[in-house]
This record gives sequence, C-alpha cells and structure tokens, in this order.
Amino acid sequence: MCRSYLWEGEMMTIAKYSLENGVFATSLYGDKWAGPDGDRLTIALLLLQSETPSTIQIESFVESLEYTPSAPVSSIIESTTDWKVVPDGEFHLISSNSSLIVGISKNETLSQWPDISSEKSFDEEQKKAIDEAWKKEVSGVSQGAYVSQSQHMLAMPSRLGLLAQEDASVILWPPRQLNNEGERIPPVSNKLDNNASILTWTKLSALGAPSEFSLRAPLLGGVSTVLVEFSSGPKGVFMLADDEDGVPAIDQTVSFEVRRLYGQDNLIHYGLKALLN
Repeated sequence: MCRSYLWEGEMMTIAKYSLENGVFATSLYGDKWAGPDGDRLTIALLLLQSETPSTIQIESFVESLEYTPSAPVSSIIESTTDWKVVPDGEFHLISSNSSLIVGISKNETLSQWPDISSEKSFDEEQKKAIDEAWKKEVSGVSQGAYVSQSQHMLAMPSRLGLLAQEDASVILWPPRQLNNEGERIPPVSNKLDNNASILTWTKLSALGAPSEFSLRAPLLGGVSTVLVEFSSGPKGVFMLADDEDGVPAIDQTVSFEVRRLYGQDNLIHYGLKALLN
C-alpha cells in the first residue's frame, strides 16, 4: 500500500510517498521532471531533511546522477542535513533508474516503487528546451566569473550550510580569515536561520543575465536576485529559484533550498536559492 502526502518544512514542499520498504519523494512536477533547476540530488536533500537523521549509504545513488556535482555528494549531504554518510550506513539513498523518484530504504535494490501523481503541471516543450540548455551549459567552459575548484570546495560547507563565524559579538557570513583589524577570526560556530528578509531585489533581463545563465535565462524570462538580511545580522545576495513565479517585495521573508546554480567544465555547481514565503 502506498501512502502519499506533501511535506512542508522550512523549505519548498515536496511530494512524499510511503511504502513498507521505505519513504520516497519527487518534485511537485512528478517523476518525469525535477523542475528547471532541480535534479535527483536536490530532491534527495529535501527528503533527507524531512526525515529523522541517521547514517546512510549513497554509492548507488551517486551513480544515478545525470551530471557530476562539483563537490562530493557526501559533503553536500553532510553540509545541508544532519545525516552521516558512511559505507555501512543503516539506510540506503536510492533512485529509480527510469524516473526521478528518490528513496530512503533499508534495501539497496527495490522491486516496487510508488505510483506517482504530479502536483504541478509543466510545459513539455519548455522542459525539453531547459534540459537541452543544461546539457550544453555543463559541457562548456567558464564564460564569466570563474571559481576554481579549490575555492569552491573551501567555501561550500559554510555557504550551503549557512555556517557563520562570530567576531567581537558580531556574526559574520560568509566566513573569512581576517577581520577589519587584520586579526584571525575563529572558525565557524553559528548556524544562520533558514529564513531572511528581503532588503532589495532586481531582475536581469534575458539579454542582461551573466554569461553562465545565457542559455537558460531566455527560457526563464530573465534571472532574479535578492539582497537579504538574516535575523542575526549578516546580509547576502541569492538568486531566486528558477520556478519561483512570485514577485519579491521589500521586507518579504524568504527561505532557502539547494538548487543547481550553473554548469561548467562537465560539472554542476550547487548553491542555495531563495524561495518567497
């Protein structure tokens, strides 16, 4: 027997399905599409965040990903959830080979997957165009603000996990090595809330979008960013999720979710994007 329900946590709602052999999730678009900036990994992170943390094995799941992430999947999971990735974990993170269903189960292979119904419709032609744009983008080289792999790996845990430092009672994010006086700042010791308030926002037209997004921006009608302030003080700039169809407003609150940012050099870079509350 399959039981379906929606999960509404701090982040975007996902569709969850429960069977005797595990718990499963898809995007709201169903099992054929994860959305314009989603994939199996972004669905998996939301599913893990919605479940009681434990230990998990991910080998087969990593093999199911369409593109290679720019950081190890284990690091992304442990930076954004309380789960621990270990070779002999209690659970397995799994994915269907024929659809975009992600599951957590005691079994690595399954003979039964849940029947899925979509909560949100999408245009099939736009899906094909966006999927093709991602394919071309990932296979290309950097056309704009190149971020080295070493820099990306160093900053990834604090940026994805919203981990901040404290210096003279001031919360700092993203972390840095030295303060304004040139003194070394202690390591991260605070975790920011997953909600923030919009200070200002802007929308770049398809022609004005950075080159990393030049293939997808015309299909999305442009790219929007928000400058937000966390309750503990730090400020930051975030892109809006690609399927966010609301219009931002000053003082509106947003939450954050891991999505695809851009592709380059045969890798996908992931980051937090904002969703309007």
